[in-house]
Amino acid sequence: MKEQRSVQERDATILILLCAAVYAAAYVGRYSYTASMVGVMEATGAPKDEAGMVSTFFYFTYGIGQLVNAFLCRRYKVRPVIAGILLVSLAANAAASFLQNPLWIRWVWLLNGAAQSALWCTLIELLSRKIPIEKKGRAIFAMSTTLAIGTTAAYSVAALSIAAGHVFWTFRAASIVLGAMVVIWLLGTRRLSRMPDAGVPARPAEAAAKAPVSQKAVLLGSLGAILTGGVLAIGNGFLRDTLVTWTPSLLFEHFGLPESASVIITLILPLISVCGSLLVVTLHRRIRTYTILEGILYAVSTAALAGLLGAYRAHLTLAVILCAALNACLMAGINNVITSMIPLERAEGAGLFAGVMDAFCYVGNTLSGFLPGILLERYGYGVLLTMLPVCALFFTLFAFLISRRKA
Repeated sequence: MKEQRSVQERDATILILLCAAVYAAAYVGRYSYTASMVGVMEATGAPKDEAGMVSTFFYFTYGIGQLVNAFLCRRYKVRPVIAGILLVSLAANAAASFLQNPLWIRWVWLLNGAAQSALWCTLIELLSRKIPIEKKGRAIFAMSTTLAIGTTAAYSVAALSIAAGHVFWTFRAASIVLGAMVVIWLLGTRRLSRMPDAGVPARPAEAAAKAPVSQKAVLLGSLGAILTGGVLAIGNGFLRDTLVTWTPSLLFEHFGLPESASVIITLILPLISVCGSLLVVTLHRRIRTYTILEGILYAVSTAALAGLLGAYRAHLTLAVILCAALNACLMAGINNVITSMIPLERAEGAGLFAGVMDAFCYVGNTLSGFLPGILLERYGYGVLLTMLPVCALFFTLFAFLISRRKA
């Protein structure tokens, strides 16, 4: 019995690590363009709105695909589906390395977004079904580190490629990472079909004794949770990716840092996101209501973005970097709450909820590509950086208003 339990625990740990590795590799295939965008603009002469449209194309199909896959992911044969997603992303990166023009890259990035849209909800559904309740905390933390690991890898490769004068090598390196991950995934999940489902924990006696709730009330409650969570997720995606996408350009153009140096410095943003994930897990022990927790994080983000605006106007390079890093930390925390903590704490429908919430996040991500690009082309960084703390304040007030209504 002990030996069987030991094998199950080992299989669960391996599965958690594999899922985290897959999603980290997916970030490399997703952010290869974003990380190298400043170099692509310099190499091709593309304007900001045209260059930013590539990310918008990705986020458009990703967001729509998330909504579709959220409902279908329970039916997928996980092992071949995950491998297929990685292979499509590999092909998109390989094509981008040869196309070398944002006007053409945006079309293969459209395909990249469609493929990767099936990834998160499928992995969360798999973990929710196979990982015992006592190990779900490990799964939440492991999946929350994927953004930092994958983005750091993408930005590191981009910085090296730009410094070497071959910015499009970034896409070739991403293809290699994705190809290696396909092999690792297929080898590591050979035992997946033999892993038993973890099962749903029994309800507490006091919960079972309560009067049954009508189906209509459950539906309305779920719809309300999705809509309110969706608004906060849109804000998270927009505020997070706007700075991730445009900070290298800001440091290069306004502060005069070399292209490769601005990309390397921007590595602080995804690296510090691990701190944000740890922060929300710690805070949740004291603040049990998710909307209040998100409201607090958005409030601090408002202050951080206001500080970034002030540092920009005062031409304080280090202060700009630190404020952007703090915002990245806070946005990573909110993202962890929305797409990992809440779904994995659910007894059923984890993949559905995770997929829908991630789709809302990528509505914000879609806006972060073209909207800032248009503002920057027409008005410059001052207007964009003024808009960001105003947006953060709106989401702060919304979160606290929702928490009061629930109370």
